Parts: sequence; structure tokens; C-alpha cells
Amino acid sequence: MAQKKMETAPAADEKVIPAAVDPIAAGSFVNTFWDQFEQSRERALKLRENREEAYLNALREVIKFNKQYRKSIGKLYEQAKKTNKDMVAELMNQFNGGKEDLKEEDVPVNDREELKQQLIEVSGQLEKLALTPIRSIFHIVDQLEDNVERNAESSAAYARERRNAWFLVRKKYVKLARNTHLNLVDRGRNSFKELVKIQ
Repeated sequence: MAQKKMETAPAADEKVIPAAVDPIAAGSFVNTFWDQFEQSRERALKLRENREEAYLNALREVIKFNKQYRKSIGKLYEQAKKTNKDMVAELMNQFNGGKEDLKEEDVPVNDREELKQQLIEVSGQLEKLALTPIRSIFHIVDQLEDNVERNAESSAAYARERRNAWFLVRKKYVKLARNTHLNLVDRGRNSFKELVKIQ
């Protein structure tokens, strides 16, 4: 009777060992875990780069729109300036037309020309006064937008360089962690085999 128990015990041990720990399954689990970790890290990196590109593109589009808007305001101003010049010319023609009724001896030609020149000079000075703050504001805004665009691009480039510099270090740490994890699984499997052999 005692012999029968002894014969069945090793058979049970033989069944427990292969079913308890499969070396292929344990190694593939660890490799799958670390592969998924690396894939999720790569997806996160691509998402970050896509967000950076989207931000830079949006910033460029806003700056482009603002420049076109300022350009259209400039064209509107040029149109208003042309209209004002036409009105001044028409006023001068009417003024000269009204003066023609008078005798030429009453109003000297020099006075008419001097008055015409004064009107042109006054309108030019008013135009310069009105245009100077607008031009300076547009110039300052253009510089600010260009600086914002350059800073955003350099910031994104610096962040990418920093990520690339740390990429090799992270890659080595992941490789070491994967190897350590595989070693721990192998040690656990070997320890379990030894424990099963002892019992």
C-alpha cells in the first residue's frame, strides 16, 4: 500500500510542474507588457508632437489673418485718403470757380496759389498726424506677433531636442527594467520548481 502512494506522488508532481509555470507563457507575458508600455509611450510622444504642430499651425494662421486684416485696414485708409484728395480737389475747383466771377484784378494769382498750397499742406500734415500712431501700432503688433511665432517655434524645437536627448536614456532604462522583470520571472519559476521538487 505504501508503494502505491509513493508511485502516485511522483506522477502528481510531474503534472503540477508543467501546468504550474510555463516558461514561454511567462516570458511572453513580460514581453507583451513591456511592448505595450513602449507602444503607449510612442503614442503619447506622437500625440504630443501632433499637439505642438497643431498649436504652431493655429498660431501661424492667426498671425497670417491678423496681417491680412491690418493690410485691409491699410487699403481702406488708402481709399479714404484718395476720397479726401478728390474732395479737396473738387473743393479747390469750386473755390476757383467761385473766384472766377470776380475780376482777376481783385484776387491776385499768387494768393490763390498760396491758399491752394496751404490747404494741401494742412491736409498732408493732418494725414501724417492721423497716420503716425496707426503705423507705429501696426509696426509694434507685427513685431510682437513675429516674436511670438519665433518663440513658439524655438520652444517646440527645444522641447523636441530635450525629449530626443532623454529618449536614449529612457530606452536603456526600459531595456534594463524588461531584463530585470524577465530575470525575476525566471528566478520565481526556478524557485517554484525547486520547491516542488523538495516536496
